[in-house]
This record gives sequence, structure tokens and C-alpha cells, in this order.
Amino acid sequence: MIRATQRQPLRIAYADGPDGALPPPEQVLDAAGRGRGVRAWASNPESIELFLGWVVREPPWIAGALGAEVPIKISTFLVGAGTRRAVASGVVDYVPLRLSTLSRLFSGRLRQDIVVVGAWEDGGSWRLAGSPGWALAAVRASGRVVVERWPGKARPGQPLLPECEVLGVVERAEPADPAPTVRSGPVQLAIGRHVAGLIPPRATLQWGPGAIGAAVVSCLDTPVSVHSGLVTDELADLEARGLLTGPARAAYVWGGERLSAMIAGGRLELIEVSESHDLTAVSSIERFVAVNTAVQVGLDGSVNVESAGGRIVAGPGGHPDFAVAASASRGGLSVVAMASTAGGHSTIVARPDVVSTPRSDVDVVVTEYGVADLRGCSDSERAARMMSICHPDYRKSLENEGSSSR
Repeated sequence: MIRATQRQPLRIAYADGPDGALPPPEQVLDAAGRGRGVRAWASNPESIELFLGWVVREPPWIAGALGAEVPIKISTFLVGAGTRRAVASGVVDYVPLRLSTLSRLFSGRLRQDIVVVGAWEDGGSWRLAGSPGWALAAVRASGRVVVERWPGKARPGQPLLPECEVLGVVERAEPADPAPTVRSGPVQLAIGRHVAGLIPPRATLQWGPGAIGAAVVSCLDTPVSVHSGLVTDELADLEARGLLTGPARAAYVWGGERLSAMIAGGRLELIEVSESHDLTAVSSIERFVAVNTAVQVGLDGSVNVESAGGRIVAGPGGHPDFAVAASASRGGLSVVAMASTAGGHSTIVARPDVVSTPRSDVDVVVTEYGVADLRGCSDSERAARMMSICHPDYRKSLENEGSSSR
């Protein structure tokens, strides 16, 4: 067979999030190569560039991908549990991007040749399995899809795939990703109580996943609307307590049957990141409160959510998007909530290893020791307030380090 001449590698994006499609690249290429009218490079590429988003399970093929006969490069926009080891070992390249930029990039510099999505067959159409995230934007821009077909009937409320050419189909071989197990201890609950006391009446809330976010939700005693990047089972708990106002909206869902029932019943609307993270639209929501955590926060309030101990553990994701939107919202609030220590180290530092969210977009920082309101403060005032909520064992050394760095 004569190989097609290429100026660019064959680009393949895998739709991300919980239950995201992750069939091996060779299966994707085999399915695409059987498609009618597909270009020659789909069945016989010169080189391949794979794009991953937020992956919660490690693809079993990822370690051997670089040893494939066809040269393969793998990049990820947002490091998750499924890609941390591969990023640390250099198998996967980390590309730091805000989620709000991805839809535009998929229509331009990061336009994909093939997008891999999970979906159910539904009356001659395909209905997305998993979360919309940026998948639908990538499908619209590419127009060519390999479907990982889920068994059974499509779940009500899941969006249809945009008009596209389905090059081929592979069968879903893996079970659904289990819902995360979150346990909030005394430290997280103390933080949750502090944050809950900051949320104004009739607020619209966004929170990040994990024990702190769960604690914040459990401590709420006033009704809220929800507009978030990701929602987990805490949303169903909020509804069960009668504290959810109107349908919630989110781009990613990770939970059990209660969340599926909310989607089917119209009480949880699945939206794309182009909508969930749109800075203009979200900042126009009055009393929009963003509650997210961090790896480190500097004495000036700048936030690191990407690097811990020299290793990449996450990406900017929606953190900077929601922080700037909340700080610009009328009556809104940009909150960073975290335990004062992690892994035997202070999470409040003189200067963070990397700045994911700038200090200007952080209103309040919360630890179990209290609340540091940074609004309208100079750098010296910020430092004093940050040290007041740091763990007592680190205050003296932090004060000395902060003084030497100024």
C-alpha cells in the first residue's frame, strides 16, 4: 500500500471525563479505516498525535503507545488520576490550558481529524454517553467520529451527537467508572462551616470535587442555584435536603443513579464547557460564588493547582475561569478553600511553585483556622491575613521566608 504524504500527524482526541471513551489507538484506526470515503491517512497514518482531557482511569494501553510501529505523541490538557503516572514518566506531555479556551482551539489550532466519543444508538441517531465537556465542540469542528458504542438503551437527558460522519464503531469493553468515595473529616468540616458562612442568600454556587467541596455542601443551610464545571453526588444530597433552587447546570457529571435520575427528570442540565465556563455569561450571574481548592496559595493570594512536590498533579482546568467570573460577579465571591497542611507541608507558602490563578482573581482564602479576606488589601496586608490562617507550626518560618523574599 502506498502511504499518503502528510504535512501534519493524524490528530485524534478522546472525549474526556468519567466514563470517557478510551479504546486503544489501534482499534480507533482500524474502525476509522473501514469508514466509507475516509482519507487514506486514517487507515495508514505516518504519525499520530493523541489528545486526552481529564481521565479518571489509566488507559491500559498508554504505557505501550510510544513503542508502536507508527510514531505516537500523547498530550493531555488536564492531568487526572488516569494520566498522572504517564505525565510523571514523560509518556504524556502536559499542556496547561483553561477549559474556557478549548472550544475555540478545537475550531482552530487544535482541530482534530478524528474524535472518539462514547455513545448509545438511539433511533438512528447517537446519544452521548458520559459528559458533554468539550467533546461536542470537538465533534462539530472535526466532523469525523469513531463511536465507542455503549450497550443497552440510551439514558434520557443525554445530548445527541452533532451532525458528523461516523467513520466506525468499537464496542464498549469497560464498565462505567464508579462514583468517587468522599469522606470529610474534622478539618474539612471546619473549612466547610467557614465557607458556608460566606455564601449570600440566593447565591449561585460552583464547587470543586473532593472532601472540601463535599463538606461545604453538607454545611449549607440556605438554598442555592448551581452552575458548575463538575457535579458529584453531593448535588443529589443538596436536592434531597430541599436546598437546590431550580435545575442545576454542569459540563461534567460523576456520580450514581441519583444524578442520572436528576438528568432524566430535567433537574440537572448537561451543558458544554463553552457555556459552563464562558467568562462573560458566568460573570453576569449575580451572587455567583466559586469555591475551589488548591495545592498551594502564596502569601499574596496567588494559587497553584497544578504542581505538588515537583510533580504535575492537575491542570488549570476551570479554576481560573470560575475565579475570575466570581470576582467579577455582582455580589459574587471567589473562594479558595484548603487544609492548612498537606503531606507534612504548609499549603500556604511564600511563593507558589506555579501560578495557576492570579492573586487579583482571589477574594477569600479559607483554612480550618479561619478566613482571610483579601479584597482591597495590599500585598503586606494580604501576607498578614494569610499567615493568620496558616498552621501554627509554620507561621514563624513562613514569616521569615516571606520577609526575605520581599
